[in-house]
Parts: sequence; C-alpha cells; structure tokens
Amino acid sequence: MKKHPDSDKRIVIIISTMRSGSTLLKALLASNPEVSDLPEVDFQKYRHSKHKSDAVELSDRKIVIMKKPAWFNEIRSYPKLPPFSDLQTITLIRDVYSTVMSMRKMMFGPAEKYLRGIGDRFFAETYWAGITENLLQKHEQSDTRSIFLRYEDLTDSPVEETSRLFEFIGTDDTEGVSSYHPPQSRRWRWGKDDASEKIKSLQVQPLPQPAYENRKLLKIIENSSRIQQLRKRLGYI
Repeated sequence: MKKHPDSDKRIVIIISTMRSGSTLLKALLASNPEVSDLPEVDFQKYRHSKHKSDAVELSDRKIVIMKKPAWFNEIRSYPKLPPFSDLQTITLIRDVYSTVMSMRKMMFGPAEKYLRGIGDRFFAETYWAGITENLLQKHEQSDTRSIFLRYEDLTDSPVEETSRLFEFIGTDDTEGVSSYHPPQSRRWRWGKDDASEKIKSLQVQPLPQPAYENRKLLKIIENSSRIQQLRKRLGYI
C-alpha cells in the first residue's frame, strides 16, 4: 500500500456519546483504501500542535480516523480536541432512548431488565444531554470543519451518508458503502471498540423500532425539558 508523506495526511476525529455507532462508522470509512483502520484512540491526549506528527504516524493511510466516545467522568470536559489547524470532526448523534438502552445492556448485561430505573436519570438527563450539548457546541464552533451525522440516518441510508462523509474528508473515491471488512491486524473487543455480534455481520443493519419497554426511562425523557429541547434541535421531534 502506498505510504503517504506526513505533510499530505489529515486527521479526522469522530466525537460521540457511548453506544452511538462510532465503531460502525469507523469501519465503514475504513472500507476506503485512503482511510485508516485503527482501534479506538484517545485523541484527547494530543493536546499540542506539536503532537500532530505523532497522530499522523498512527497509520500509513492518507486520512487518519480517531475516535473515543465520552466516558461518564467527562461530562463537563468532552471533547478536548487537538489544536491542529486542519483538523476535521464528525459529530455523531443517536437519539436518547436507544442510546440509554444500549448503554444499560452494555453496563448490566443479562440483568438489565431486572434493574429498570437504576441509573436512567443519570444516563439520560446528565450523561446523554450533557455530552450532546457539548457535541453540538463543538460542531457549531468548528464551522465548515465539522459535519453532523445522526446514527439513525447512517443505518437508514448508509450509501448516501458515507458518500457525503467521503466527500467531506476528501477521499478521491466518494462512492458510498453499506458493508465493511473486519480489522486486518486485530479483533474487535470491548474497551477498544464495539464487539457485538451486530458489528461482526460486516453489513449495516437496519435499526429495529424500539419496543419502549422501559416505561421509567420514557417518563424521564418525556418530563425533561432539557432532553426535549435537544431532541427537537436534533430533528427527532
């Protein structure tokens, strides 16, 4: 594979909450031979402009994609973006109910259905709303260097959305895709990426309609003006 000089390479960062599809998005982008296929990388450690050389050396590809969703202790600080003058960001959003339910399954496993109500207010109103507000603020501040993407749109129209993203990040071939390949030198594993059976299908899976079985979570969402304002702003209502 052609090795690109560091001066020709670009950094693109995916910013998101947990469980919003960042592993899927990264895999779809990596289907393009100009785009890196890295495990999860904490872009926040590249705090100075001098660190760009370290970042571009992570991959031989022309476009280096980094992503690390926000953790619970980062509600007030995430995302801390590297001060690279040519940095591009993809702001990835997912609706609150599906995000929280996916987080609950990740955190509680098979016991999730027996622990309904536990942590829901924190997950929805503190974590999801807090991080989503941060993401939107960063997106608006970045102007033309940031592109906005809803996870639901990616799963509904993967070819159209990835074509739009390839054009944004500047690949020569901007034809969209709906499938991807597994990592070449590693396995998907929890803590570094999504490791669910769905990601291993190598194909974008349509989102099922939420069953809305968690009535306590629904009530929290419906009664939170903060959440409802965000959902309206994001086009979910």
